[in-house]
Formats: sequence, structure tokens, C-alpha cells
Amino acid sequence: MNAVKTFVDSVFAIGPVVVMPIILFVLSLIFRQSVGKSARAALIVGVAFVGINAVLGAVFGAIIPVVNKMVEVFGLSLQGLDVGWPLAAAIIWGVAFSVAVIPIAFVVNIILLLLKLTKTFDADVWNFKYWAFAAVIVYLWTKNMFLAWGVAIAIEIIVLKLADWTAPLTQEFFGIPGTSLPHIESVNWAPIHLAAEKLIFSRIPALQRVKADPGTLTRKFGVFGEPVMLGFYVGILLGILGRQTVLGTFTAGIYLAALMFLQGRMVGVLMEGLIPIANGIHEAFSRMKGFAGREILIGIDAGPIGLGNPTAIFAGYLLLPVVILLGFFPGNKILPLADLALLPFFVMFAAAASKGNIVKTLLNGLICLVGILYMTNGFAVPLTEAAHLAKYVFPVGVVLLSALDVGANLLIYIMVMPIIAFATGKPALAIVPIIMGVVWCLAWYYAKDQPVKLAKELEEERQGIDNPQLGSDNAQLGSDNAQLGSDNAQLG
Repeated sequence: MNAVKTFVDSVFAIGPVVVMPIILFVLSLIFRQSVGKSARAALIVGVAFVGINAVLGAVFGAIIPVVNKMVEVFGLSLQGLDVGWPLAAAIIWGVAFSVAVIPIAFVVNIILLLLKLTKTFDADVWNFKYWAFAAVIVYLWTKNMFLAWGVAIAIEIIVLKLADWTAPLTQEFFGIPGTSLPHIESVNWAPIHLAAEKLIFSRIPALQRVKADPGTLTRKFGVFGEPVMLGFYVGILLGILGRQTVLGTFTAGIYLAALMFLQGRMVGVLMEGLIPIANGIHEAFSRMKGFAGREILIGIDAGPIGLGNPTAIFAGYLLLPVVILLGFFPGNKILPLADLALLPFFVMFAAAASKGNIVKTLLNGLICLVGILYMTNGFAVPLTEAAHLAKYVFPVGVVLLSALDVGANLLIYIMVMPIIAFATGKPALAIVPIIMGVVWCLAWYYAKDQPVKLAKELEEERQGIDNPQLGSDNAQLGSDNAQLGSDNAQLG
């Protein structure tokens, strides 16, 4: 097991830049694609990840000091700290059996595909770590390895079903055909965001009249409404709130403008590599007995997609000061810090639910972020104890550890926290997660028609923009028909 763990550690240390192209190249060859076509597509995926990481590294390097200064300016000081996603990684790989979850998850995915219970082949092996994280947390409190694996597999199955369900919307809204997003921290919020849009925001006339998506803003305000300018405005605002110098404020604006401008292009490069592979896999499956006519999707990392969407970036970073202010709420023990740069990723399904409406995304995204901060606190005690067991090095003066990225795992919270509550002899602590689970299930059921419906609306809107003359002709035809009806009525 230690040898396997060492191998897995080395694979994760290399990162997606090298390993993802290798996986996709081998996968493409398995599905009988030519060596040249497979190599080119896989190489382009690697190039895209180089670009994505370079952009994110540069932007986060410039923005995180501004965020840290903003927290200091706001005077927020708490006993617990958001130390970011490395906390979950330390806990996961601190337990030897966790590596077994990765091959188990892969086998489960293949079985589900063969049984026609999912359309997604999940190539995003990096985010298998969250299923392993759920297994480790359950094991640390129950010492029951089979229960731990069972929970991890159940979460994987649900996430794959969520990815299938949301695929029509994510493909159309984010421009990623042939793919799905089985990334738990984002997709597990889709039922909440889509239900909130259907139940609340779509029923408010004032919000419906507001056309605040990036495309409309560009058409209305010209260059000053373009996404690159929106990123600049938000960066300037963050610099002012963080009391940066004039040069520092301008720098923050430039870097967020760069994120708006470059990340979308890097996602385009990523899709240039992924689409031929996805098409090849689809063709291969269509030739197999029992798979003819089936849609097979490639599951990819949602992080670069969310951090490349103008609405998610604009709304996510506008909400950043709000999240810091939420830290002052009574009962909050965790200082939001390390994962604040990921806010656009957390609200990406709020952006999709609103079809890019920035105002709706801000309101809907706030629901998600309040929930994330609550669950970040809820995970703090078990995570802190698990971190001690994993020999995680605590920052000086910090009593509790947690992470917003962990708090974003709504599905894990719903499924794991009741187990911890009963394992520790505190069943009352299971009440809130169980209630949240019921609400989440009801939201999914209520919004079950939304991804297909919204995808169809987006397609029609896009076709209307691409073919303005067609819209004009249809309007003229409607006017002519109305006039004809009036003439007939007059004749009668």
C-alpha cells in the first residue's frame, strides 16, 4: 500500500499539465483513434493547462496580497483560519488506504457507463480526491473501511448524475460541447442555484427586465462594458478596499482584467484539444453493441471553466468583500482567507442559472457563499482533529482549521456529518445536515427541467444574435399576419 501511495503522490505532484495529456492520449488510443490525432489533441490539452496555470498563478499572486490586506483593514481576527485546499490534501494522503478510492472510483465509473446509468466518463482524476476525503473523514470517526468506501462511492455516483443532468446547460453556457462537469464543489450547488432561479429570481419582474449579462453590457456600453473592462473595475474596487497605493490598485485592476481576457481564451485552447478526443470516444462507443446512439461525455475540471467565465469572475470578486464582512456574523469562528480567490468558481452555477445575468448571479451566489461559510465552520472541529492525526503543521496562534473549498462540498457535508454525529454520540448534530439534505433533494426535483430548458433558451438567444435579420423578418412576418387578420376582420 505504501508503494501505491508513493506512486499516487508522485502523480499528483506532477499535476495535470503532464498527466492529463498522458491519460487522454492513452484513452484516445484505447478507443482506436490514430496516433497522430491522439498525440496532437492530448498535447494541446497540456498546452492549455500550462496557459491556465500561468494565468491563475499570476493573477492569484497579485490578488491574494490585496485580499489579505483587505481582511486586515476590516479588522477581522478569529480563532480559526481558512488555510485553503492543501488542508484536505494533507488529510487525504495522511491515511494510507485513501489511495484505494481512486481505482475503485474509476471502476465504478466504467460499470455505471456499461449499465447505462451515467453518460459521463470522468477524466478529472484530480478531483477524485474529494471522494477520498469523504472516505477518510468517515473512517477516522468510525474505523469502518467498508462504510468509508461506501460513502465515497455513493458520492461519486450522485456527482456523476449531477454532471449528466447539468450537461446541456454547461455545454451551452460555458461553450464546452461534448463534456460535463463532475466537480463536486461546484456541481453540488446546481440544484440550489437552479431552484432559486426558478422559484425566486425568475418571478421578480424588475430582475427579469434587467439585462446585465456581459454580451448586453458590451452592446450597450461599447468597450466600457466589455468583460476585460469589468475585470478592471472589480480589481480597482478591491485595491481601494484593500487600501493599496495608486500603483497597487492599478495593478489589481490589470491582473483581474487579464483573468477576464486570457482565461476564456485558454479554455478555448483546452476545448480545441478535448473536442476531437470526445468526438472520437463518442464514435467508438456508437460502434459498440448497446452504445449505438448514446451520448458519452468527457468529465473535466470545472475550475478553469468557472474561472474563465466573465459573469462568474465579475460576480465572484464583487462578493469578496461581502464574504469577509460575513465573517463578523455571530457564531462564525473561521477567518475566510486562503480560498477567497476561488469565489468565481463557487458561483459559476449561479451564473449559468441566470444565463449570465450579473445581478441575479450576485443574489443567487450570495446564497451559496453564506452556505459555504456555515459549512466551513461546521467542518472545522472534525477537520482540525483529522489534521492533528495527519500531523498537519498548524499556523502559529491558530486553534481551528478549515477551508472554504472544503465548505463548498455541500453533498459531503450532508452525507458525512450525520455519520460523525452518531459516531461521536451527539445525534443532535445530525439534525441540520439532514434538513439540508432534504431541502437539497427537493431543490433538485423542483429544478429537474431547468438545465434543458435554459440550454434551449440560450441556444435560441444565440441564434437570434447571430441572425438579426431572421429576427427582423420574423417580426415583419408577425406584423404582416396581424395586418392580414385585421383586414379579414374588417372584410367580415
